[in-house]
Amino acid sequence: MKLQPRKEPRQARSRAMVDTILDAMSRVLVERGYAKTNTNLVAESAGISVGSLYQYFPNKDALIFALRERHVSRMLGLFEDVVAHIDAAGSLREDFDKLIGALVAAHLLEPELNRILEEEFPAYNLPVSSEIRQRFFEAIRRVLEKHRSSITTPDLDVATFVLQRMLKALINAVVLTGPGGLSAGSVRPEILPAVIGYLTAPREDSQA
Repeated sequence: MKLQPRKEPRQARSRAMVDTILDAMSRVLVERGYAKTNTNLVAESAGISVGSLYQYFPNKDALIFALRERHVSRMLGLFEDVVAHIDAAGSLREDFDKLIGALVAAHLLEPELNRILEEEFPAYNLPVSSEIRQRFFEAIRRVLEKHRSSITTPDLDVATFVLQRMLKALINAVVLTGPGGLSAGSVRPEILPAVIGYLTAPREDSQA
């Protein structure tokens, strides 16, 4: 399956065209779902010919891959901005409260598209670029490094990996699959104690 675009947009006009196509893909995918989405509908929604679309994307799967990359990049931008503005004097609890808030906000960015990409395509195994995963990892690790003396986890890389997966799972459960009447706002405060508990729990090796 070919997921990469046919060519990378380098000029402003080409980048604008790709954004127009991806905006159209998002609309059609949200309205119709994967099975009923095709390149002809996307081209029509974008106001271009299907031939123009094929100059950039070989098939609808490549469109979904590019759409997910753009969506996750936007989420990353929100998250990195919060990390960059964390107060040097903030406590471990205060800092992770901000991080959790940023991740909830990021998951609520384009919520219907996010729901489709997270719920309909895990089995489809759409990859996310290693650069994006690494930047999320590094942002979390910087906060852990700031609080090295306050946490009991001996390996910051392992702790970062666990937190990255833990936060994604917990926030997805709230934002995407919470039962009716259960809002992100009502559950978000419960995520923080889980994170702080993991980071500060007594370790068996430290008690020996």
